[in-house]
Amino acid sequence: MRDRFVRFYTDDLVRISRRRRARQIFPRKSPQSLPLTPQQRQEISSFWKQYRNMDKEMRWFAFYNASCEDKARLKYYIPDGVYFSDIDAEWTDPRRSDDLDDKNLYDLYFHDVRMPRTVMRKINGFLLDKDYHVISMEQALDLCQAAGAVVCKEARLSQGGHGVTFFDFSKHSREEFRHWLANVPYDNLNVQEVIRQHESLNKIHADSINSVRIISFMFDGQVHILSSILRMGRDGATVDNASMGGIMCGIKEGGQLGQYAYDENGNRWAQHPQGTIFKDTRIVGHDRCCQLIGELAGRLCTTTRLISWDFAIGEDGEPILIEVNLTYGGVVIHQLCNGPIFGDLTERVLNEIYKSGK
Repeated sequence: MRDRFVRFYTDDLVRISRRRRARQIFPRKSPQSLPLTPQQRQEISSFWKQYRNMDKEMRWFAFYNASCEDKARLKYYIPDGVYFSDIDAEWTDPRRSDDLDDKNLYDLYFHDVRMPRTVMRKINGFLLDKDYHVISMEQALDLCQAAGAVVCKEARLSQGGHGVTFFDFSKHSREEFRHWLANVPYDNLNVQEVIRQHESLNKIHADSINSVRIISFMFDGQVHILSSILRMGRDGATVDNASMGGIMCGIKEGGQLGQYAYDENGNRWAQHPQGTIFKDTRIVGHDRCCQLIGELAGRLCTTTRLISWDFAIGEDGEPILIEVNLTYGGVVIHQLCNGPIFGDLTERVLNEIYKSGK
């Protein structure tokens, strides 16, 4: 009985924490919103009243109203407070996801998948090589210097492009890297070779790896691809994350980009600031990314049914798995680019969440 109480109490604390986080996520930098009409408010309230009160979430629907083309589907958008505290929390084990959401474990459970080559790593303060053997500082420096250029990533609980540092040994000295590695403020680090991306993505923005972000969902005995977007850096930025100024464009079946790209505040572009027209662009390798997800999602189904996958596209047009986000994947930019995240599954999903008796 005590174990059940502790579990339910812990789950309730997780949901409260997620609601607080979601309130902080709402765009604050002059978000592009379109006020709801009385009829729209009525339609949204009427649809959601069987599930929960949405009075405090109406600002999200006004936010999506600016980009929503089919207004009849506006009620199906999922506000972040609902997604994080009710949906993601229902289908993700937060304790397991925190442990497994570790870039230093990718070489173990994705051993047969193409990924950036690990040069060395730091786990709980210990330096290790790619095969998890303990090494000295000098050995770590030798490995990184031999690679020529490396990207260093915080291995656990990193988000939004934070904790990413590039070192090019043609520009930085061994001693500079030694000082950085000895003083980096986190104990879990993954150091990789720098990816070379496909020329079509270089043409969009060559200073960043422009990655494909895909949300998958295990539901009703299938792996569903909910949404695909291309994340792009701009104006010389080295990362493509929305929180770091990147812009995102929806990817349709076959790899065709949508007409518009968006930033996290809902501002939109018909072409990249560096010139690429989105509707005239196709992403090589996108279908193969979706195929890989169908093969891999089951490896993580004991932890989560909702996964956000990040892929680069290599020079040969083949996917390179960069990152797997097991919780807090986020849906704002997906819904801006592609519409309601669960699409035609929305009512079935909400019925399972709110009417399953759990």
